[in-house]
Amino acid sequence: MDIQKILVISLGHLSCDINGGALPTLLPYLAAMHDFDYQTAGGLMFAYSVASSIVQPVFGLLSDKVRTPIFAPLGVLLAGLGIGLCGLLDSYPAIFAALVLSGIGGALFHPEGARYANRVSAGRQGMGLSIFSVGGNSGFVAGPLLVTSATFLFGLHGTLIFALLSLIMSALLFRLLLHGEQTDAQRSPEPAAAQGSNDWRAFGILTLVIMSRSVLFLGLNSYIPFYWTDVFQASKADAGFILTFFCGVGVTSNVLGGMLADKIGYSRVIRLAYVLCLPALLLFPRMDSAWLATLLLAPLAVGIFSPFSAMVVLGQKYLARNVGLASGVTLGLALSVGGIATPVLGFVADHYGGLPVAMLCLAPVAIVGGLAACFLRDPAPEPSVSLSKDGAA
Repeated sequence: MDIQKILVISLGHLSCDINGGALPTLLPYLAAMHDFDYQTAGGLMFAYSVASSIVQPVFGLLSDKVRTPIFAPLGVLLAGLGIGLCGLLDSYPAIFAALVLSGIGGALFHPEGARYANRVSAGRQGMGLSIFSVGGNSGFVAGPLLVTSATFLFGLHGTLIFALLSLIMSALLFRLLLHGEQTDAQRSPEPAAAQGSNDWRAFGILTLVIMSRSVLFLGLNSYIPFYWTDVFQASKADAGFILTFFCGVGVTSNVLGGMLADKIGYSRVIRLAYVLCLPALLLFPRMDSAWLATLLLAPLAVGIFSPFSAMVVLGQKYLARNVGLASGVTLGLALSVGGIATPVLGFVADHYGGLPVAMLCLAPVAIVGGLAACFLRDPAPEPSVSLSKDGAA
């Protein structure tokens, strides 16, 4: 495993996903400024998530066929530009469009980034993809902190800092990846055809599991700040710190989940995560104490974050001939279901008993995902080929 290249692409992942991480904490500020209700605010998460997700398989197919470093830095640039504009815009359609632009940036980055991480992991995909995922999950930790600091210092116009950061990081990422790709091409050109076979049935089951995980993650990530401000009467800054805690625990568990997946199997880690997540999900909406609810965020974070890299690696193994497409679906299209579900949860909160009822609606989603995970199996390892001294098999 080339750790230097893994760290570079992981840094790019952080630069991209810091924008998605910022959005849930930004939503209460936008809602207060423009008088949005829960459903309307959830629609903004829908704009970002669905735009990011639906077009990712298309970029994944391009990543399979066209070897170019341009997608990753361009994706980082667009993702930051969209979030950066949100604080300057006055109308809902304009903010919605800016978040669509940001989502398209994420769609550009992820398939190429995951393909690159897979290629330089050298047989340790669980660990390599977990390091890649840590970059993205760290963005979800840093995003709320950056929003809180920027809005405290500059008001909503402080979102411009995301555009500035994306410009700097995209330039750095382009320089590093361009040089790295040219060097790799000189040393060992990538094969024209991918090896292995595609197991579409197994990939379909995995996609259902990822859809479940997506609804859980985006549902919690979008409404945790609202939950603390509206149910527990906390400040917006405190709500941002709570979201940072949730994502921080998730980042740590993501690394451990990747390491564990390499040892005990990818599908087993996914099943164990659902076993941990479901009881905490049933208890969370019933908590009257903010402290007890905060404690329950820890097992929720472990259950949702720890299997993520295992899911991405399994997808790449199930579609061994189309790694970019697999990455586009697992990191993108399947996640769009979470974006669609977010405004639905907001509708439930607005009309049927508030956010605790909406959070309780996530439990059946976890049950469906857990049951589907029982049918996942790790692909058989590829047979090793021994070479004689003259290089013949």
